Amino acid sequence: MSDIVTLKHALADRAQTVAEHLLPAGVREGREWCVGSTAGEAGRSLKVVVAGGKVGTWADFASGEAGDLIDLWAAAKRQTLVEALDDVRSYLGLERPQFEKPARQFRRPAPPKCEAPVSAVLDYLTGERKLSEEAISAYRVGEAGRRIIFRSFLPDGSLAFAKYLAIDRLPNGKKDTRPLEADMEPVLFGWPAIADDAREVVITEGEIDALSMWDFGYPALSVPFGGGGGAKQAWIENEFDRLGRFEVIYLALDADKEGDAGAEEIANRLGRHRCRRVRLPRKDANHCLQDGITRVEIAHCIAAAESLDPPELRRAGQFADEVMDLFWPNPDLPQPGYALPFGKLADKLRLRPAEVTIWTGATGAGKSQILSHALVACIDQGARVCIASLEMAPRQLLKRMVKQAGNVDRPTMEYGRAVIDWLDASTWVFAVVGKTGVERLIEVFEYARARHGCCVFVVDSLMRLGVGAEDYEGQERAVYQLVNWTVGNNVHLHLVAHARKSDPRNDGPPDSESVKGTSEIASNAFNVLTIWRNRKLEEELRAATEAANRGDPGSDANLKELDGKPPVILTVAKQRNGDFEGRVGLWFSAETYQYRSAGDNCHGRRYVSGRPLQGDAA
Repeated sequence: MSDIVTLKHALADRAQTVAEHLLPAGVREGREWCVGSTAGEAGRSLKVVVAGGKVGTWADFASGEAGDLIDLWAAAKRQTLVEALDDVRSYLGLERPQFEKPARQFRRPAPPKCEAPVSAVLDYLTGERKLSEEAISAYRVGEAGRRIIFRSFLPDGSLAFAKYLAIDRLPNGKKDTRPLEADMEPVLFGWPAIADDAREVVITEGEIDALSMWDFGYPALSVPFGGGGGAKQAWIENEFDRLGRFEVIYLALDADKEGDAGAEEIANRLGRHRCRRVRLPRKDANHCLQDGITRVEIAHCIAAAESLDPPELRRAGQFADEVMDLFWPNPDLPQPGYALPFGKLADKLRLRPAEVTIWTGATGAGKSQILSHALVACIDQGARVCIASLEMAPRQLLKRMVKQAGNVDRPTMEYGRAVIDWLDASTWVFAVVGKTGVERLIEVFEYARARHGCCVFVVDSLMRLGVGAEDYEGQERAVYQLVNWTVGNNVHLHLVAHARKSDPRNDGPPDSESVKGTSEIASNAFNVLTIWRNRKLEEELRAATEAANRGDPGSDANLKELDGKPPVILTVAKQRNGDFEGRVGLWFSAETYQYRSAGDNCHGRRYVSGRPLQGDAA
């Protein structure tokens, strides 16, 4: 692409060379190239900025002329804007923008028999429509009886298209309008009113709206077939090259669904980088004129025109509040996401919305069990969770959660049902054990999100999604689907992924590279948490306990020392949106299935009020 915006930036990138090329008699002074005038004589009245923040701009302080390097090119070479653009392309070695036109040949219409409006048409346009006679003349509007004739001339003066609009309404209340001939070339209406050096233009949905914008001070062009997308904007094929001269194109189409559709189609094809959507205070420009909207109000609308950037592209300033919240969080507002139930990680890791957390570790390390405890803590913080535990039957999954939520080994019937009721308010289970397709899983998750407001989701495990252990492409595809869904729905997803078999000679806590399967699993996660179970320490503890029970000398001291060492290591191996990465030791309660870190209550925590069995942990 080499439209005017591309050319402007390309010239600015080599401003010094361009200034020397156009004005060789100039001299460099600091960041400026100085010369007498655009004629090129020696002097210092004209200054071209060739470095710094305003690079590519210039001003002649004697004549008052100013602009960018394209304006300077046209002024120095005495060229029209269109000639200058072609010359700049040649200088830069760029091709003129090409748009593949249809092979269809269009008929050039015969000049319609019409005169300049002098009677009923003039009265209608100046009276009911409030247009000025200057606008009517500038756009070469014609009159044929009680019909308005709109002629679409090309910039070279040739007639390409003509249509009429009757000023009297039909019995159905509409006004008759149609092309004067068949097979004419659909082009924009209003080129005679556009100055040769214009760098900006307004496009409207109707010819009378174009005249109205001219009366507001903005020469405009009108589409030939109104709003809407598709074939209604077929004129773009014929006008693409001619519109390449405009740096900014204001789309002042009607404020309705069809107008928005037309603006979207035009912006997509002419280039979103130079199109702006104008929101007028009335349905269209002529309604504004009839209702007495002032030039100042219209100027505000033009200045406030919305850029049609892709929705994914946003300015840095739009995130200002969110960024400052990271530096200075408001203590009176809840932080986004959920904390793990371990005091050592309380202020170091958040399970945030729009993130995927990978849980990995060797078989039997306890990753699903620790995740279950984390889910109980999330529910306690207000989360609604949906769990796809494809490796465990729902009753076994919920039994574990009842023990963890109640901080009890075996609850009374009454208390067990109280805990189930507590879980029932916030927990949904994807009741499948075995394999399922990722598409079906996401479909169910989508429903749980929309119908029940679930915001925390679990997939346990990745290998149960119908993807083979060696199918790296399938794993990558499944992870991408899950990540995209998670981010798009602003939820948190926990994904359990098995670890590669470790080397017995170098057994220790795994890292993010230990995830079994393609490297894309860990690469696409926001957080990677690894679980390691110190089986050697567990064996030593069992032996020390037996020795203490036998009363062996020194066994009590040895047992106390071993008890002080955590048998489980949780490693935050990756945290994309946080600062902490490191290890935390955990102790496990075989009765309640709860985990705790150093400094936490050694008796655990009961999340549901009630009376468990006498003697159980409280």
